[in-house]
This record gives sequence, C-alpha cells and structure tokens, in this order.
Amino acid sequence: MGIKPDSVISYRVCAQRMLSVSNHGPLKTVGIIRSGKAICPHQIHGLQGMQFFKENNVVNTLRKNLAIIAIFNCVWLCAQHNYKSTYRAGVKLGCSRHTLAGDLTQSRPNQSLLGGFWFQLKMNKKWTAQTELLLLDKGIGAYAGKSPHFVNLHYFEVPLLFQYHRKNIYFEFGPGLGYLINCAEHLYGNVSPDLVFTYPFVRNELSFNVGIGCKLNDKWAIGLRLSHSLLPVRDAVPLVSKASYNRLLALSIAFQLKKKKAGDTQE
Repeated sequence: MGIKPDSVISYRVCAQRMLSVSNHGPLKTVGIIRSGKAICPHQIHGLQGMQFFKENNVVNTLRKNLAIIAIFNCVWLCAQHNYKSTYRAGVKLGCSRHTLAGDLTQSRPNQSLLGGFWFQLKMNKKWTAQTELLLLDKGIGAYAGKSPHFVNLHYFEVPLLFQYHRKNIYFEFGPGLGYLINCAEHLYGNVSPDLVFTYPFVRNELSFNVGIGCKLNDKWAIGLRLSHSLLPVRDAVPLVSKASYNRLLALSIAFQLKKKKAGDTQE
C-alpha cells in the first residue's frame, strides 16, 4: 500500500555531530527527522561502516562495467578482422515510458523523449553488434505536484547490443551503461533536496536491454525496447520506496546516415 500525504510531513537532514567514546574516535552520525520526531541515532549505522560498504559497492560495480566493456570490445575487434564487415551509422529519436520499480507511493509512470546516435557493425549474415550514445530521462510520476512521488533522472546511456536478423525483423539484447547527469525529486508537491541528499541515486547505472525491431527500408527502421536496471539505483527509503530499479519501455525510429565496408570506400 502507498503512503498518504499526512504520514510524511518532511524529510530533512539533521546534521549533528555526536562525540562518542569509541576506540575509533569521534563519529559523525546523521539523524532523520520525520513528522517532527527524530529517529534515535543508534538506529543508524556508523558513518565509517557505511562509507566502507558504499566504497566496496562502487568498486564491484566498476569491475563489472569494465568486464562488460572488455568483452564487447573483444567481439568488436574480432569482427573488424573480417574484411566483409560493414559499418553503419545513424541517428535515433523516440519516446519512452518509465517508472521506478520498488516505489510505494502508487505514483504513475512518466513519459519523455530520447535521442542520440548509433553505430553498427556487421558480424556475419545474421548477426550485428550495435552501440549507441543516448540522452534520455528515467524516473516516476506524471507531473511534479500532481503525482505523490515525482522523480526525474537525466542519463547519458551507452547500450551495447547484439542483434539477430531474420529478413526485415531483428531481435536485440545486451547491457547498457548509464551515467546520471542530474536529478529532481518532489514528494507530494514539495521539492525534496534533503531526501536526495540522504538517499542519493547512484551515478552509474548497469541495465539490461531486450527488444525487437523492423527494417522499413535501406534507411529507416523502427524498434521497441525494454530496459531494466540490474543493480539498484537507490537504496530503500522508509515509507517511500524499497530498493529502486529503473524500468523503461521505449519506441524509437532510426535513420541511417552512412554505410561503408571496413577498410573500404563508402558505398
């Protein structure tokens, strides 16, 4: 069940220094004030432990991202050795409908535009590898102030896709690496920078994509793609959300700008 407006008046950071007698020296703790009552500091993990845990998560995520990039690059370079390999490049424009899986406020999905560039390499008669550079929005809530919970996340995203072609139809799948540029959040119409500060969204997102498309002619193609975060983009927020995952459904149209064979002149 979702939360009601009167159940949460505000979240704000109570930046208070507490000197504790500890072998590790003074610790800095953060308390959260809800409905005018502060949560006991001892209910919150020590800052040093939290920092250590987050640093480990960042390192593990970075290693996974680098491993994915390395695997893709190996496939890409191997394909380039085939003299019949063909490069294609173009632009893409579309619209998406997205939400945050794990939200408890029963907010509706949001919709937005997306756009960017794509670069495709032919591996054989049936398979191609494609990478893209997209600018898109994710989040939840139809309108700020009209939705219980509104979150707008701006991403640069680089999907790394493998595509199987059957006549004019193609199927695609692969990971995506996203970087959060900025974000905005409103809780029951109120701007919540304190909530973003206390429970920040992770900068790097690792997602998985699966989709289907149709080639209209030599220049134009249309595609439908579903994307979902593999790792949480935000930890659980009491009474607001569980661990949050981005979920996005995008409909796009792609236009080919040029086509040429590797190591050959443009066709």
